[in-house]
Amino acid sequence: MSRKIILIMLLAAIFSASLSSVASALKYNQRRPWTVNVGMGIGTGRFDDFDETERKYRSGAVPQLRFGRMLGGHLMLSVNYQGWVIEFDRFGEIEIEDAKIRRSLQDLALGLAWFPGNPEGPWGGLYIRAGAGPGWVGTTIVPVIEDEAQEHGKRHDDWGTGYFAEAGYEFWISNNAAIGLIASYNYFDIDGDIVKTAWFTSANLTLSLYF
Repeated sequence: MSRKIILIMLLAAIFSASLSSVASALKYNQRRPWTVNVGMGIGTGRFDDFDETERKYRSGAVPQLRFGRMLGGHLMLSVNYQGWVIEFDRFGEIEIEDAKIRRSLQDLALGLAWFPGNPEGPWGGLYIRAGAGPGWVGTTIVPVIEDEAQEHGKRHDDWGTGYFAEAGYEFWISNNAAIGLIASYNYFDIDGDIVKTAWFTSANLTLSLYF
């Protein structure tokens, strides 16, 4: 997914949310017990590969999915998926012929969020969240043949542990829905065949539904 498409999606989501009335946007609500959250953003990733080379990539797409359960008014336990993916056809000044390389970072983590403010006040939207779980790094070589459909390519996954920490703020747009802005950091301890460690940072726009 190109950087322009990601930015267009983010701007469209922000514009859609802005169509809500001012009264709704400034309303503060007590969170209901369960939540489903989806998000999309852009981020920068770095890989410490097996050949001891550090490779850094910008503008990767960052999808996000979360299922959570409130534990009282200030804590949330959740299962979190977050990924980072980029596709390219050159290493620096070296162009790769007849193929593209796709690199990805993904984790499925158990997380705990803390909402320090009054749930029905302006600080109720602020939170920090951290967690850990299985993490994996994918490296795929995709052949590119002119006038033929792009294949899935040959993929190699290295598995390890993923850790994440994020801070964000939610703006209520209805009694059970909120949009949010998140800054996150994900670290991967892999020690695999291709990748030893990796990380990515991202900025995300999210939509949360509470029920």
